[in-house]
Amino acid sequence: MKSCVLAEKSSFAKSITLSFALASIFVMGTAMTSTAHANSAASASDSFRVDTNKKNETALGKSSSEFRGLFNKFETGDDSATAQVFIPSINPVESMNMTSQYGYRTDPFRGRRANHKGLDIAGPIGTPIYATADGIVGRARWVNGYGKYIELNHGNAIQTRYGHMSALNVSENERVTKGQIIGFMGSTGRSTGSHLHYEVRIAGEPVNPTAFLAASNYGLASVKDDANKGEGGPE
Repeated sequence: MKSCVLAEKSSFAKSITLSFALASIFVMGTAMTSTAHANSAASASDSFRVDTNKKNETALGKSSSEFRGLFNKFETGDDSATAQVFIPSINPVESMNMTSQYGYRTDPFRGRRANHKGLDIAGPIGTPIYATADGIVGRARWVNGYGKYIELNHGNAIQTRYGHMSALNVSENERVTKGQIIGFMGSTGRSTGSHLHYEVRIAGEPVNPTAFLAASNYGLASVKDDANKGEGGPE
């Protein structure tokens, strides 16, 4: 009985974290649309500030008491009037040669349908890979399935992941800026050819990275039929 209660509390805490992070992105995404409609997401600022004096307001007006409660639970306690979050807003590589989309696909190793938690973007070994937002390097090491791997933490439980690299260009706990080269494309780990496996996660849960690509590349983010394409990703 006690273990059930603990499990329920853990599940509730995780759902609160995910709900708050998604709410943060919604509010900040609305600000981006209104102030930079004529510009691509690549040139728009990815540093957003939330005015805590208006924390009870949403795009639809005053928020519910439940939402205010969630917000209060996740305040950091910082005395400053603003909180800063960095949103992935540029492409992780210069040329978006997409070989596998987010979602269910035929696994290239097992030949059966499986959920792919990111995007596969093919290119030559050594192609530079860029941080898609400011952040702090979490892991920068070999991880089973991902091969040579980097994860960046951007605040409010937002994280990006980069896998199958040939070489890493940053170290754990290092601060990085948007557009900085963090590594180079390769085919390490569970991979069929040179490519980048790119993920966006919120509160540990994968979300479709396509929504975070530069606006000018939305139309290019389609899978290309290439016999030599690189695919992979963790199981």
